[in-house]
Amino acid sequence: MNSGAVGVLPALGSGLTDLRRTGQDDRLLRHDLSAYARAWARVYYFTYFDERLEDFTDDPLLLERVRVIPRRGQWPAKLYALLMPLLHAREFRACGALRVEQFPGVVPALVAHRLWGTPFVVTYGYHYAEVARIAGSRLKPWLLRRLEDHAFARAAGVVVTSPETEAHVAAHRTRPRLVRVPNGVDTARFAPAPTPADGRVVLYVGRLSVEKNLERLLGALAMLTPAARLVVVGDGPLRGTLEARARALGVRAEFTGVVPNAALPERVRAAGVFVLPSLTEGHPKALLEAMASGVACAASARGGIPTLLEDGVSGLLFDPERPADIARAIGRLLDDRALAARLGAAARRRAVADFDIDGLLTREVDVVRAVARRDLSALFEEYASRTPMDDPVPTFVAERLDGLLRAGPRAVLDLGGGDGRYLDFCARALPPGARLVACEISAIRAARIRARGFPVVVARAEQLPFRAGAFELVTFLEVIEHTESPALSLDEIRRVLAPGGRLALTTPNYPMKRLYDARAALRTRDLRRLRDDPTHISPLSAPRLARLLADRFAAVHLEGTAILGERRSEWLRRLKGTRLGRRLSNKLFAICGRSEP
Repeated sequence: MNSGAVGVLPALGSGLTDLRRTGQDDRLLRHDLSAYARAWARVYYFTYFDERLEDFTDDPLLLERVRVIPRRGQWPAKLYALLMPLLHAREFRACGALRVEQFPGVVPALVAHRLWGTPFVVTYGYHYAEVARIAGSRLKPWLLRRLEDHAFARAAGVVVTSPETEAHVAAHRTRPRLVRVPNGVDTARFAPAPTPADGRVVLYVGRLSVEKNLERLLGALAMLTPAARLVVVGDGPLRGTLEARARALGVRAEFTGVVPNAALPERVRAAGVFVLPSLTEGHPKALLEAMASGVACAASARGGIPTLLEDGVSGLLFDPERPADIARAIGRLLDDRALAARLGAAARRRAVADFDIDGLLTREVDVVRAVARRDLSALFEEYASRTPMDDPVPTFVAERLDGLLRAGPRAVLDLGGGDGRYLDFCARALPPGARLVACEISAIRAARIRARGFPVVVARAEQLPFRAGAFELVTFLEVIEHTESPALSLDEIRRVLAPGGRLALTTPNYPMKRLYDARAALRTRDLRRLRDDPTHISPLSAPRLARLLADRFAAVHLEGTAILGERRSEWLRRLKGTRLGRRLSNKLFAICGRSEP
């Protein structure tokens, strides 16, 4: 399990509330978010709704590891997409990577990438600009193509779901990094009925919109003799128009509205034929669910559909712009039940072999995990290569650290040793024979530490390679804000501390730290001072740090180290040890003690 955090971004304007309206919330929770929760200690789901996870699931794993970040304010969805990383900066910065579920939802990821270099992986499931064109928009296709230019050039990975979509994206001038991960289906939930369905029932599942080509489907069904009954599962802007059209043509049609994904298998198994007449498609989930259910499928020979259905082998394909051809394919499957059974069985075999959802999600999670590891490591190494750490030890820290060292600890760990400035300080104050070890995430900085003559281990704070109780003092100075998971880092420190051992910790106090940065930029007239350290991926406020420490250590002394104006005011200097003083301080200093056995 990755000890850090990953962010999941839904489609633009979407969230669990929206997915429940379309019957897809169960699929997201049972499969997608569960897969990420098994792989990461923390999953942030950034929604466009004011909603709570507890209202959608009681799964213990999801409730423990997934945090839904609700909407703030009443912004329009497109504007909120731009503001989201700023309104939820702490959560975005904690993410080692962002997973964008649908391409139009990529805007917050682009903003986070611009601000903090956060890597992101986005799914490009179908031709979004083409769908917008078919719907009659002139501006939206142009905007989507511009969004493709920006997103493809910056994405750490673009997930494509079919060979057809892969070829389309691969031809883009930015040459994005492509990963093919097809959509999956729960092959246990969507399984064949014990006995074949009776009657001439044709099923469509999906959105009722222009690109789905349902008016031509109604025209095709009107040609069938004997007549068939159409069941339409889903909703959309054309529902009223389609109901009226079906009545005018004399087509028996049931419009059920949205059916939850958990209830959908029963509907699918009751059909004699599943039909998908779309003018364009990517890698349609509804078709996969019908295939997994062993239902004979007739679908348009457009988009990614021919990569799923082989004409005459696992289904029948037709020209979606010719109602007579649609009628031919559907009528053949309704009239020849032996053919329908053979094609349905072949479709089921294909779905089980190639599109099992859990196996495909494991592959997807591995892609995102690799991106997070690679980019985070590169971030620290790049920063180490251009940013030496050779400033003198601050007086405030030196005074308090000196007292801890002169107590005579026999084993000291400098966690996040940087270039070794605190190691030099510790070595001068420790008694002879004491063991002093550094741990550093950057190989570049570790080499600098070795050049100073100190032993060093390259490892992450969340996974320390030391036995329990190995150290009597751990220094964690200006480091916790650089970790993927402050909570897991503190858990590991507590583990390696001996009973009665001490932790010395310093960290900037956010958001006050940013106010001090703004003051420095104004005083020096240098706007570069406004840039925050890109490796501060887990900034902490005084209240949050206090909670993290109190949950793990028997004794905690937390104080501020610098308050604006303290040099001229004795009252401000005394204030630093209070709750208000900690909130006003630029930096924080803590000494924590592990309890005796």
